[in-house]
Amino acid sequence: MQELSEAARIDAEAAADDAVGFGKRGYEMRRPFWDSSSMSNVAGKTVVVTGGTAGVGLGAARSLAQLGASVVVVSRDETRGREAVQDIVASSGNSRVQWVGCDLASLDSVRDAAAQILDLCPRIDALINNAGGMWDERFVSIDGNELTWATNVLGPYLLAELLLPRLIESSPARIIEMTSGGAYSERIDLTDLIGAPEDFSPKAVYSRTKRAQIIITEERAKQLAGTGVVSHVAHPGWTDSPGLRASQAMARFNARFQDEFRSLEQGADTAVWLASADEPLASTGNFWHDRIQRDTHRVAETQETSAERQQLMRVVRERVGLGD
Repeated sequence: MQELSEAARIDAEAAADDAVGFGKRGYEMRRPFWDSSSMSNVAGKTVVVTGGTAGVGLGAARSLAQLGASVVVVSRDETRGREAVQDIVASSGNSRVQWVGCDLASLDSVRDAAAQILDLCPRIDALINNAGGMWDERFVSIDGNELTWATNVLGPYLLAELLLPRLIESSPARIIEMTSGGAYSERIDLTDLIGAPEDFSPKAVYSRTKRAQIIITEERAKQLAGTGVVSHVAHPGWTDSPGLRASQAMARFNARFQDEFRSLEQGADTAVWLASADEPLASTGNFWHDRIQRDTHRVAETQETSAERQQLMRVVRERVGLGD
């Protein structure tokens, strides 16, 4: 049997315990083995980051600006958006940072934001669909969609589709989704989106949207084969963020593991690497954590069928007004 490399041995050691592998210790254990030299190639390129005013999105925007990229921060709140731009410019010394307003739960808002981005950006080298949310109660968006699905899946999908022609023109380019470990716990289920469920479980619905992001990434990779645009999905690990700390559904998790939480930049690292380094351009449709390709399922029970995958794509396209 071939002996594991030191990097693979350390990764396996970290991954054996989720609190280590997904926490800051896992990041610190793996980091010495990374080659970041090609990430500087993002200098002068344009990256769009949704949810760039807080959490992992802010960490990604800061890191990309520090690497010399032109960054477009997309968020809902203008005051927070302007403050984030000032923060990113001050911390990076890079003035090529702009804000575009968008409520991802509103399809009209997404269409308006996409038009603004296309006006601002003659080229788009990467889109990081980072924004998302989990609500402790069931809400419905302005378009009549369950709010978690609207924010985490429908809005980001429509934004990517509307920016896709510019991404193809700018190729090689990248589309990156931000998932979470919750995707490992749930099978794809569209009941909360297209049905009228009697019970609402915030964590379960959130996790199903995160499973959907992985499937969409894989299906998008097939769609874009040969275009020069690659599609990847990143797991940030357990990262300290306002959304996580505010969630009642995650209160016990926060109390138990808050000492293991990563910084914003640590949580953003894999997405930034996917948006900037050379290696991710050599493949597509993959799921990454700490710059290593990972399995998308841990147990057979979460495996979806081909029919379920196609239903997801059909429903998503219909809901955003792109039905064939």
